[in-house]
Amino acid sequence: MKYLKIFLIFFFIYFFSWFVLFKFEINSLPLQSEDVIPSIFTSIAIVNERTIYLDSYYGMMVGKYPQPDDPSLTPFYLRKVNENYVSAFPIMSSLVTLPIFLIYLPFVNTISWNDIYYLSHLSGSFMMACCVVLLYFFFKDVLKSSEKVSILVCIIYGLATINLPLISQALWQHGTVQFFTILSLIFWARERYFLTYLFLGFGILSRPTAGIVLLVLSLFILYTKKLNFKIVRDVFLGILIPLSFFIFYNFTYYQDISNQGYSSQLSNSWLGNFPESFVGMWLSPSKGILIYSPIFIFSLIGIYQGFKKNSLIRVSFWIILLHTLVLSKWKHWYGGFGFGYRMVSDIIPFFIIPIWYLLNEYYERIKKHLIPVLLISIAIQTSGLAFFDSIWHNAYDTGFKNTRWLWSIQDSEAAFNIRRLMVKIKILDKACDKCEGN
Repeated sequence: MKYLKIFLIFFFIYFFSWFVLFKFEINSLPLQSEDVIPSIFTSIAIVNERTIYLDSYYGMMVGKYPQPDDPSLTPFYLRKVNENYVSAFPIMSSLVTLPIFLIYLPFVNTISWNDIYYLSHLSGSFMMACCVVLLYFFFKDVLKSSEKVSILVCIIYGLATINLPLISQALWQHGTVQFFTILSLIFWARERYFLTYLFLGFGILSRPTAGIVLLVLSLFILYTKKLNFKIVRDVFLGILIPLSFFIFYNFTYYQDISNQGYSSQLSNSWLGNFPESFVGMWLSPSKGILIYSPIFIFSLIGIYQGFKKNSLIRVSFWIILLHTLVLSKWKHWYGGFGFGYRMVSDIIPFFIIPIWYLLNEYYERIKKHLIPVLLISIAIQTSGLAFFDSIWHNAYDTGFKNTRWLWSIQDSEAAFNIRRLMVKIKILDKACDKCEGN
């Protein structure tokens, strides 16, 4: 009952925070990005047609979300394989959230865009509520923390990060990666390596950047454990299952690995302007990790305090460092049209672990400092729920080649949203030169 209660609380927070704002037209954007569209339709195709081919829904998708630069082309979020269309992105998010679609779709005769909107938010809320429950289990039952600390870190994880305004609001791959990452951490901590690598493998199938987590955890096993036949066998069998599944669906539906969406991007997308991009991931006024979730300042303090004392802190440090270094070379290191630090959202659990360490060891000393920063972080995420509708991006986003727009304080997303409020209360006529009364 305890786990179900936590799940339901966060599920209702995630879903109804969107539903109320949408119904009252405070935020009228129903889908945050075209990136989430193929995952939703893939789930529908699996339930209704027992396939991942999206041919039946192709016209519906391109009718509303065509290829931006040429409507005659196949949209970037799809791939055409012979005469069939498939998602350009991994299919794991579609598979994990099938329970939502199995419950919803029997009540629908003809799929409409309203159904897509509801399914997107229901599945995103489901995914992130599952992650919160797993994280609670990890801290409370695996690491044996107090109820107070376990609940507090789950509040931080679920409400003070972009999990609230972004990842829970659509069927993003990032939520699925977090789901499999937390599962793998649970079994890594218990030294059950078959399940560790099973879930790490499915995490990589969800989003290839999860390979960084696999690398770091593997190196820690090599460094801290004496390898024996059982460990090697468990690792091999754990990886073999997701690898076999990938080979099966890739050659059954995609026919060639080049048809997988990320494979075509690997050779020409490492265009981030390092080290500016690396600093920007942390401190950009409109995308920075520490700007959008100032609670993560305590993650850095936790790493400093616990690096020599706790292996989980060391794991978290190396994953955070490697992930931000690698993704800072990606051309869209700032996350494209997304609220906050989307490209770092895969590893949010590793930002939470150092905070857990601080709370576990120094709760009374830090709580008076942590709570105000936590409230500020939650307020920032709430602003994302209310305001993120791509208007700021449309006004200021000039892409990855010239990233000066990401460093402006005057035209930052936060400053722009303040001006939007002033427009609403009739103090300003418009929020920017390109805007029309927004």
